[in-house]
Amino acid sequence: MNSRERVLRAITFDSPDRVPIGYFMNWACRMKYGQAIVELCRAHPNDFYDTADTLIPERDDANYRPDGSYYKREVDEWGCEWVYYKQGIMGEVKRAPLRDWAGLRDYRIPGPPPRTSDERRTAHEAMARNKERYIGWGSAGNLFERMQWVRGVEDLFADIAEDCEEIYLLADRIIEENLIPYIERALEDGADVVGFTDDWGTQQQLLINPSAWRRIFKPRYQRMFELIHQGGALAWLHSDGMILEIVPDLIEIGLDVLNPQLSCHDMPALADATRGKLCLYGTLDYQYVLPFGTPADVDAHVREVTELFARPDGGFIYGAGAQDEDPLENIAAVLDAMERYCELPAVRTMK
Repeated sequence: MNSRERVLRAITFDSPDRVPIGYFMNWACRMKYGQAIVELCRAHPNDFYDTADTLIPERDDANYRPDGSYYKREVDEWGCEWVYYKQGIMGEVKRAPLRDWAGLRDYRIPGPPPRTSDERRTAHEAMARNKERYIGWGSAGNLFERMQWVRGVEDLFADIAEDCEEIYLLADRIIEENLIPYIERALEDGADVVGFTDDWGTQQQLLINPSAWRRIFKPRYQRMFELIHQGGALAWLHSDGMILEIVPDLIEIGLDVLNPQLSCHDMPALADATRGKLCLYGTLDYQYVLPFGTPADVDAHVREVTELFARPDGGFIYGAGAQDEDPLENIAAVLDAMERYCELPAVRTMK
């Protein structure tokens, strides 16, 4: 069973041969540890990409200041002004282009750039080659986060609380002019999975009232998930924070894979809510265990997660993300532990 089949079987509860393994070392981590992290990755399995392609990012010398600090400012195609304080780490929007709703009608929302027939054929062939070993991935983007960036976080949250008409108009324009075109492009390329990234939780609860989420966002996600399914693909949503209160809603509207932070949740409750209904690409604890624990703590955490979520019929995928704050020995420990506990016969024994 190759990685693509293993992941698809896990998502669809079709008895993979073991728990699939996914991990990613962010830019800052790879820059800090260099060749050591490259060799570590190449020595451990990853069911989402060829770890032989792991590279050390180039240093962005143009944006380092004389004191050694990093500072970069740029305006993206949406008109958002971003500031970055660390190379390889997501920046912050310091100026949102829609601070005044009066500009909504004329606001330009970018879609995917047009492609020639040769470019479409090349993209399709590249997807087909990747699918020989790994799932074909298509990225749709984000809705809630994009609305925050173009409107401004505080203003958008006030708009949601006031239930103003413009938030519905902005959401629908982003979906129609950006997200759906990217979904259609991913389906045209032959993607197995189309992914979204929208962080919905704080450490303890949803960022907005659940009733507002159900009123504004639930039907819009459902529309996009249905489009993905009609195209023969699966829907994937990354969302950090504690979002247990909307997990039943996500199941109801057809989400196939949820990528949550496991340790932000009551993990037994999350396991109960999703078992047999929704596959989890479960992000292991990178807030406390990986940066501050010992290798033994890391191993114990991976074992606990495996015991709670892994089942012989599937429905669970390991997800690990390493950052530059994590000691190298802990990064090695999480890769070792996933490889040690992923075998389903061992999972059955542990249960």
